[in-house]
Amino acid sequence: MLKMNIGELLVRKKALSPVIAMLLLVATAVAASIITSVWSMSLLGGLMGTGGSQTKEQLIMESYDWRILSSMKIVVRNVGTTSVSVAAVYVDGMTPSSGFTPSTLTVGDAISYTLSVTATYTSGASCVLKVVSETGGTFVFSIIAGKAA
Repeated sequence: MLKMNIGELLVRKKALSPVIAMLLLVATAVAASIITSVWSMSLLGGLMGTGGSQTKEQLIMESYDWRILSSMKIVVRNVGTTSVSVAAVYVDGMTPSSGFTPSTLTVGDAISYTLSVTATYTSGASCVLKVVSETGGTFVFSIIAGKAA
């Protein structure tokens, strides 16, 4: 008779081969990454699609001319997917003394403003220009006194 002890029986039996175990681990990782990807894309799609009009408003500053420090000319264009009603323009947090009137830009339209600047700036100083829409959308641009771009 063949005599086998319990230790030998346990050593000979393997649950899975190392190759099959590795394939199962890779398949599990791929499945988890696919599920995470689908979840995040649906979340982002929901956030972008259900946003208010502010997510559809986009203004760019095409050019500015601030070579004369008391007067600034800016050209703003609507590149978004909806009309934008410009409610205010701020230069370093202050409203210009004149040159701005509220206006509505349809998609693709541009408007030019010549703003009177009362604060004292030195040539080469950087300044923040904010254009605010009626819905509260804020578009921030950096401009340099004494330059045109």
